[in-house]
Amino acid sequence: MAIVPRLKDFLQSMPLPVGAALAHVPYSWRPGIGKSYRTRKAEAKTFDTVGVENQKQLILDRVRGTIAHALAEIPFYRDTYVKAGFKLEHLKSFDDIQHVPVITRDQLRASDLESRSAPCQGRYLANTGGSTGSPLHFYITPEHIPNEWAHMHTIWEKVGYRQNALLMTFKGRNLQGKGFVYDGLRHQYSVNVYMRYEKVAPALLDLLRRRKVRYLHGYPSALYEFAHFCDEHCPELRDRLKATLRGAFLSSEFPVPRYRDVLEWVFSIPTVSWYGHSERAILAWEKHEPFVYHPFQTYGYCEVAEAKDRGAWRLIGTSYFNRASPFIRYDTGDDVEPVELDDGLLRSFRVKEGRVGDFVVDRHGTRIPLTALIFGRHHELFNLAKFLQVRQEEPGRITVLVVPKGKLPVGINFEGCFDASGLAMDLDFQLLESPILTPSGKVLLKVPVDQAVAGSEQVRGTPRDKDDST
Repeated sequence: MAIVPRLKDFLQSMPLPVGAALAHVPYSWRPGIGKSYRTRKAEAKTFDTVGVENQKQLILDRVRGTIAHALAEIPFYRDTYVKAGFKLEHLKSFDDIQHVPVITRDQLRASDLESRSAPCQGRYLANTGGSTGSPLHFYITPEHIPNEWAHMHTIWEKVGYRQNALLMTFKGRNLQGKGFVYDGLRHQYSVNVYMRYEKVAPALLDLLRRRKVRYLHGYPSALYEFAHFCDEHCPELRDRLKATLRGAFLSSEFPVPRYRDVLEWVFSIPTVSWYGHSERAILAWEKHEPFVYHPFQTYGYCEVAEAKDRGAWRLIGTSYFNRASPFIRYDTGDDVEPVELDDGLLRSFRVKEGRVGDFVVDRHGTRIPLTALIFGRHHELFNLAKFLQVRQEEPGRITVLVVPKGKLPVGINFEGCFDASGLAMDLDFQLLESPILTPSGKVLLKVPVDQAVAGSEQVRGTPRDKDDST
């Protein structure tokens, strides 16, 4: 059974009794995906037991298969490899993968979709880049579904997940003005992250008097805001969830420690996070400890390449099962820190300061990571604010966007509450009622300059000494 968007929409609209019944049918038994799901799930669980040479051989065989298909069917890869002088026969060993040309998002965006895709039965259009407003389109095939769920379920099982558990999700889905809707395909309630929780809470309370939600799932920033709302404004909602929740799944955003700590404390639950992309080339999870990600080399090939000009390592991914629009040695654009390399095979990594682009520039042209600036310092403003975001229109000056927890003290000195010591940068402040969301519903630390910001009058900061920098 090929689950394409039209069928997916139909299944999502199933009522709860039908969705709950479907949730009891194991993925390993489901028509069309069961056999592949069982295979991928077994691979994910046994990969670590087969020895490094067998692991490398599995990766080499799958990368070779993907490249052979791309050379036969996809003009973009044929042309790229001809220009680079690369031939399939050059790929004789695992180490030879290093000689396959790396491709970038800009290269793919500069090429026509059909020239970098192959005709495949059941393919459907997908895209990534909703957060940045610079989308990359590509095709996906139904063969991805069992691979995706086999690995995702392996991650979720770390906190006790069972397939018939009821979820509540906080992501960017357009709910057409509704506070929440039931998704029968995934047996979950999707909550509208674009609507104020004060408006959604009464209906959620009524729902929780009848249903037991076991897991929260969604963007860490959205889950943090919901947890904060429950704790400060709706203790009954907090307590009902606290009595039934078993954990939370943190997706799509880097799980900022502050967000994560509040969520875990309010509901007294464990959380698990993973790293992945819509491109479906890399999936890595917190297998043992927070913020250290172990890639599933059975999902796609994950490697690092040293970027000497940046003093960093770039994360590179190759998809195994996408015959429609494969990503082969795709530079994700993310800087990482390898934690463990085993005979050339990446075992684990840390994401270095969030996604590339989450930085501001001071008067001297120095790039300052926002995760360090916002969360790596002690700001008294966090005692008064739910969210801090940053906007920069010129080097050496930023506007700190503040979403307060409640009524701020009269005559508050924003600069005195924000640790800007050692920064060669002027600061302004602006109050907002709610954080600025991306088109996909995420809260980015850095708000794009061309995105409208409606709020109270901006508070102009005091120009800082031009030599006040370290």
